[in-house]
Amino acid sequence: MVRLAAVVMSRALPVAAGVAVAGCAQIAGIHDTTGDARPGNSLAVTRMSIGATIGTSALDLTGLSATYFVTGSDGATIDRVTADPDPAHQGAWTTKLRKPAPVQFTLPDVPAPFPRLFAFPSADLSVLYGVLEHPHPSPAPDGATFTVTAPLDAAPAIGELFQTYVVGAWLARNFAAAELTLTGAALTPPAFSFAPVNSVPGRPQLDLVTRDDAFLILRYLGTALTGFAEAGAFDQTGADTAVTTGMMAPVAADQTLDMAIAPLTLAGRYTAVRPEVATLAINWSLVAAPGYRIASNAGPVLQSGALTMTDVGLNVKYGNPFAMRGWNTVLTVATSESRVYMPAGPGGLPTPITLFAGMNQFVEPPVPSPGIDMPALLPVKILFGQLYLDNDGLTVKQPTGFVDLTIQTELATDEAAQATTLYNLQVFELVVNATATALERRIVIAAAGSEPTFALPPEVFQVGHSYTVRALVTHGGYPQVGDGNFLARDLPLAQSYLDSGVFTVMP
Repeated sequence: MVRLAAVVMSRALPVAAGVAVAGCAQIAGIHDTTGDARPGNSLAVTRMSIGATIGTSALDLTGLSATYFVTGSDGATIDRVTADPDPAHQGAWTTKLRKPAPVQFTLPDVPAPFPRLFAFPSADLSVLYGVLEHPHPSPAPDGATFTVTAPLDAAPAIGELFQTYVVGAWLARNFAAAELTLTGAALTPPAFSFAPVNSVPGRPQLDLVTRDDAFLILRYLGTALTGFAEAGAFDQTGADTAVTTGMMAPVAADQTLDMAIAPLTLAGRYTAVRPEVATLAINWSLVAAPGYRIASNAGPVLQSGALTMTDVGLNVKYGNPFAMRGWNTVLTVATSESRVYMPAGPGGLPTPITLFAGMNQFVEPPVPSPGIDMPALLPVKILFGQLYLDNDGLTVKQPTGFVDLTIQTELATDEAAQATTLYNLQVFELVVNATATALERRIVIAAAGSEPTFALPPEVFQVGHSYTVRALVTHGGYPQVGDGNFLARDLPLAQSYLDSGVFTVMP
């Protein structure tokens, strides 16, 4: 699933959660800590639990930290000012600083927290931490199974696929053909379990299914949702839980997705990207999304597919039987081109990694005119200091101070540039996987800001380690970003991104 930047989501690939820091030149002269007892700069974090229903609460800051970066009195060094939990406001940090400053903070990310940097021209920031979860999650028992009885409205037909989907615990599991057993007119698969691979947000620990969840059996013909059945509220218990759903109801394809798209134009935009990428892929999906209002596109898939270079549009029928629950339809159109970098790993064997450039658009149907045009500017180059990260296999000298990273985008009109909502950077360390067959990403830091230049702390880049940087540009989605408010969200939203050349840090 595609995840979005700057609503801080618990998982973030291929388009990931972002937070930001501005360049050093933007923070000069803000080290004002006068003796006024009035609280100064603040950072408040709201946790949004996205499940069958939506819940919000102030984030518990236990074990978390926030530090502001301010220019020292000499005008050259950067001091770090620790923020304290605000005793008057749960889920908020504060300091006695009086002017906007970049703030680095941690959140309870899984499997491990990583630093985030956030800097916008406001002394008071309201950040949203969106998590795919139900209220008060707890771990499921190891090896727990479910025994399901799902009455069907018709016998399974050739080409049909059945899936268990749990909104809240966020689990999705297809039934294998051998599991499509019937007892009378009911689907009665053998007892089955969920594994971490079935976790929609990719968490290693599965959550216990509770009565707050929606336990669904979905039926597909091809990629179209044609039926669904739902179990009554229950709490998972013991090693095996018996689940009986209501009768499977057919899904009426009573809505039409009609959109225009110009693949040749999109492919032409990718030609400016460095390092070079190739082979345009276009995928689309319609999802019933409980978190649609923050542009989260997790939920039961209603329809999906791919487009080719010769397609100039799409006209397809679909239905959303969950709209009455507030799971509105989100259309995601994701385009990308890619390259493969293949350095030698342990024993001299190749350890490949696929790197991307992409342009995505998120819309609540119907699609407005002129169609899917990917209005977010595409990053085409990333600079590390004065070095272009435009090839793989580069080396950089370990920074001794804050280092500027800059996003350069495709050429655009002033109007298009001014329409950019925010910029993001994510730094990923590349490590050899457990089987020594490929490289995998581990996020080191995420940053977001209103300018395309970021000043990152030197400890991000360690000698002997290899990295890639993902640059993102967002258009729309944050109507109150100028006031430091990231709680207000809306659609449509578009986002483009680029993976830099792979580089290794040297002494």
